[in-house]
Amino acid sequence: MIQADSAGVVIHQPLSAGLEARLRLSYVEWISITYFAGITIAACALRLEVREVGITTALSTMTIATLASLRRNRERALWLAVAAELFPALLLLVAYRASGMLLAPDTTHHLDYVFIRWDRVLLQNHFAQGVLQAGAPWLQHYLELSYLLCYPLVPLGVAAIHFGVRRGEGRESSAKLQIAMNDFWVAVLLATLFSYAVYPFFPLTPPRVLFADVPGPHVEPLLRRLNFWLLDHYSVQACIFPSGHVAAATAVALAVRKHVPRLGTLFVILAVNVALATVCGRYHYAVDAAAGALVGAVAYQASKFLLTSSR
Repeated sequence: MIQADSAGVVIHQPLSAGLEARLRLSYVEWISITYFAGITIAACALRLEVREVGITTALSTMTIATLASLRRNRERALWLAVAAELFPALLLLVAYRASGMLLAPDTTHHLDYVFIRWDRVLLQNHFAQGVLQAGAPWLQHYLELSYLLCYPLVPLGVAAIHFGVRRGEGRESSAKLQIAMNDFWVAVLLATLFSYAVYPFFPLTPPRVLFADVPGPHVEPLLRRLNFWLLDHYSVQACIFPSGHVAAATAVALAVRKHVPRLGTLFVILAVNVALATVCGRYHYAVDAAAGALVGAVAYQASKFLLTSSR
């Protein structure tokens, strides 16, 4: 804060702790702003159509404005505090669509033909085929359910943190919850937004579309129809490397395990199931899932380093 004394000399006074805290951006906000600013710059640099640049810019502007508004008003009402906790989940959906506008499909499918070789080694051997044959049809239904769970896994992680950490009332409980929720979102945003940011550089076609090579016996597609419907209506019709689903699931599992160990074990199992389901259902190549798990783990470790050094 700047003031002048009686002689007109400018002196600097420290900001109050409350005002300084309100002016300082959190890591969640820095990550979000950096991502959307980068997407907007990339859309202009790649000389996309005016309509696409306009949509990308509008999405980025609205997202950043909403972040600022929630930051300023979250303490005014309970529903605003809840909205602030859940808003990053909506932000991930917006980020996914915005990044999809930068994607230029590779008609030669160069990477697809490289990655499919490893999948055939993993999935078309006697052991894998025997397991899928022995578990049919319930194993296939279970894997499809696991893949379907990747969509609510992030909100479920928020709920696990909220109810697992906040066991009482008062400032101490609220402060503990805020720290845990910040840890959670920094890890999840780093993992997922990194996956979205780089996947336009690795244009892939989902193996279920290009190769139609679902391993094991044919099983009546009950839940698979629902998964296909969601992908047909809401995906960017491309395969993400690294897998954003696996990256997010891994980061969620590790963050929940840190603050709610018992529930965290369940989330780790769910994350492993999501990774297996993406490969066996041919939603992703095995290398996508492996890279996604690595990104999620690295993002979690990076979030621990960032947040520990700032406290």
